[in-house]
Amino acid sequence: MSETTRKAASKVKDFTEPAKEFSGLVKENYLNGLDFSFSLFEQNFKALTAQADQILSLEKEFLANVGEFYKDLPKDLPFAKEFQFDGGFKKVSEQLDTYNSYRKEQLQSVKTTTEKLAKDAHAAARENVEKAFSLFGEYFKAFGA
Repeated sequence: MSETTRKAASKVKDFTEPAKEFSGLVKENYLNGLDFSFSLFEQNFKALTAQADQILSLEKEFLANVGEFYKDLPKDLPFAKEFQFDGGFKKVSEQLDTYNSYRKEQLQSVKTTTEKLAKDAHAAARENVEKAFSLFGEYFKAFGA
């Protein structure tokens, strides 16, 4: 190897070694940032889920109270005879229960979809970071470092 080639190789090595170390630090920090943001999302999602469950519980209690009100309503009232559910106040309670079960299923569907989407996005982001930094590694290997 000639002296000029050796000097050029040492210059490349002087550049690529710190660049590799810096690249490793950037990758580690980037992955830590992704993990932190995902854990922050998970904590916020848990708090939101708890609030949604509380709202659903309050709705259920409200609907039960409304159903009880209609059950206890005297049947000899003028409007009770022409009630849209054929005068059957029990059907109002059944409709409210159906509504409540629909809301519960809706909330569970949103929870499941959001959790899956977040986990998939986190995994894809980690994979993309790994691929990007492996390309940096290959780039540095091309210089013979």
